[in-house]
Amino acid sequence: MNRELSKTFSWIKKLAQSRYILLFIFIFFFLDSCIFPFPTTVIFITISLLHPTRSYLNAAIATLGMVTGSMIGYTIGHNLWLLPNGNFTQLALYFLHHTPGFTDLTYHYIQDMFVKWGYSILALSVILPVPYQFYSITAGVFDFNLLAFICATLLFQGLRFFIFAWLIIVFGEAVLPSIQKNLKIIAIICCSVILIMFILSLL
Repeated sequence: MNRELSKTFSWIKKLAQSRYILLFIFIFFFLDSCIFPFPTTVIFITISLLHPTRSYLNAAIATLGMVTGSMIGYTIGHNLWLLPNGNFTQLALYFLHHTPGFTDLTYHYIQDMFVKWGYSILALSVILPVPYQFYSITAGVFDFNLLAFICATLLFQGLRFFIFAWLIIVFGEAVLPSIQKNLKIIAIICCSVILIMFILSLL
């Protein structure tokens, strides 16, 4: 694992020297939010550590890539599952008919939960090690409001990158161990808060 991570850092460091690095940042984050997973946090932190003064610009490009790509991911999920009139596609019907325990009632139940907890789910995506295309495609499948999804992506993902950028500019390389050390604690706290809120909503 450490060896692979080291190779990833070395590859990113070489890439960071390119004159097209901003374009690469956009492409990586665009693809990560719609069709193909990339270690976006590692990419962002490494490139910004190599060019600290450009961290805010990197954050803006990364956010733009995430928002643009997530719209594509949303569209993919929505069109694969729902027709323009709101009915299920043939692919959706196949899953509904051949997946044990997953019916149209199950779909609508999950949809209601996604509508209710969508913002919390998208906020949690900032710290969970799950590629963002999972969230964008899922939001499309369950017909989460597109404008709300775009705004949530812009807010939460943008906040993540600009916080990283600020920490890198203020603390430099010393910030990386702190982020890695406290990430699990932050994730546990956020999961606990959301779980408590969910339980309270059922009472």
